[in-house]
This record gives sequence, structure tokens and C-alpha cells, in this order.
Amino acid sequence: MEDVAVPDLMGRVALVTGASRGIGRAIALRLAAHGAAIVATSSGRSAEALEAVCSEVRDGGGQAAALTADLSDASARAEVVSQAVAAFGTLDILVNNAAAIPAFLPPSTMPLAMRQSLFAVNLDAPLDLIQQALPTMRERGWGRILNISSDTVRQPPVPYAGKAEMVHALAVYGASKAALERVTEGLAAELHDSGVCVNALAPSRIVHTESAEGVARQMARTRPEWVEPVETMAEAAYQLIARGCTGAVISSRELLYRWQLPVLGLDGRSVMGDCMTPATR
Repeated sequence: MEDVAVPDLMGRVALVTGASRGIGRAIALRLAAHGAAIVATSSGRSAEALEAVCSEVRDGGGQAAALTADLSDASARAEVVSQAVAAFGTLDILVNNAAAIPAFLPPSTMPLAMRQSLFAVNLDAPLDLIQQALPTMRERGWGRILNISSDTVRQPPVPYAGKAEMVHALAVYGASKAALERVTEGLAAELHDSGVCVNALAPSRIVHTESAEGVARQMARTRPEWVEPVETMAEAAYQLIARGCTGAVISSRELLYRWQLPVLGLDGRSVMGDCMTPATR
């Protein structure tokens, strides 16, 4: 197939959290392919991988800066947006991708400290970064906020496709993502007509990333339609940012199906397939 034209994010600056691997890395590379300067963040544990992502952006002719921060620490995350603005002079796009699961435990046994740590990263950190970013976005009259959610916001139907223990162990994580979705809808309504668009995007089921390699391979043998390439999430994320709709809380494949869009590679040009394409790694 011929290459697809790349719409323009030139001059825009994007902050992508949890960008050292997986979905965050894919979104960062895809936005960079469309001209956005990238501020990529991760915890200090992933500093080397984070710098590798920034090197990928620079090798492709883009601009990137690496920023390490512990998003579970309120004082540490208080400086993230100001540091991102210092890197490239402004901030136009915020992708809240970083997430945490301190332990795989059911609601009946997960201790308070673990619950607090989980909600600190999955809900408090995105909202803190949004509050830090909004003054600049409102002043410019243009902003894009994308919160990455999860299929675990819904209790799966019985009988479960996998072990019941794992379903129970993801309940509190799903609750934190459900709270993030509710905040997304509220912010979108609050910011109506401001030029700042707020959306939430979740995988349809499972994204084939490095961290989900084992689960993705296992599910690919029995339910291949559940496993999507990471490029599908990056495509949907890019489209929500570039098109500027607001108030959407949607899965990647549903969005691409509704808008009848192909899935492009992380270069933003090569056509890989469409929303029906399973992961084939």
C-alpha cells in the first residue's frame, strides 16, 4: 500500500507519562512522528529505557527530553509539568499513561497502604498533572488531555476466560481506572468551549507489549481476537489528540471502527491493518 499522509503536530509539545515501554513508548513515538516534541517520563528504575525512547525520537529527526519522577510521591510529581514546560517552552498535550499495581490481591485482602499507592499513581497523579497543565493550555486556547484507562473497569462475565483469582486481583486496579474515567467525563464537561479536549482511551482487551508478553501469547492461542498490537492503541491515541473531540471514554478498536480508520505503524505512515487486525508478533 502507499504511505498515508501524516497530519501535522509540528510546534506542539507532548508530555507522556510511563513512556519507557509499552503503550506509553508507542504513543510517544507516534506523536513524535507527527512533529510533536516529546517529554517522556518514567520512574528512576526505567531511566535507561526512557533515554532509549528519547534516542529513538531524536534518531527519527524529532525532539525529546527524558524526565524521571516518582508519580506516587505528591512532592515529586508537583514539579513534573513545570520541568516539561522548561524543556520546550510550553505544553500542549498531556498523556496520562503511567499506572501501578503494587500487588495482585483481591479487594478483601489488599492493605490500605497498597490501595493508597495504587490510587496515588492511577488517579491522583493524572489529576495533579492535569491541574498543573491547565493554566498553560487555557491561556493558549488549545490543549489535549488523554487518560489511558483499562478494560478492567468492568467485571468480566461469568464464566471467566482465565483464572478467577486474577479477575479478583484486578478489581481494585479497575476501580482506580473507573474513577479516572469519571474524572475524564467531568473535566470534559467543565472545559467545554475552552479549546482543551479531554478523553479516556482503553485497550479493547489486551495489548501485546513487553510487560504483557506472557499473557498475550497465552491468549493468542485461545482468543486471538482479544490481543491487539500496540500500534492500535497508538493509532487511537493519535486520532483523539489530532482530531480534537472531547468527552470520549472509549476503547481503541471501537474508536477506529466508528471512524473507519486504518492502523498505521509508529512511523505514522505505513499501513499495518485496521481495527480488526489481531496482534501477530
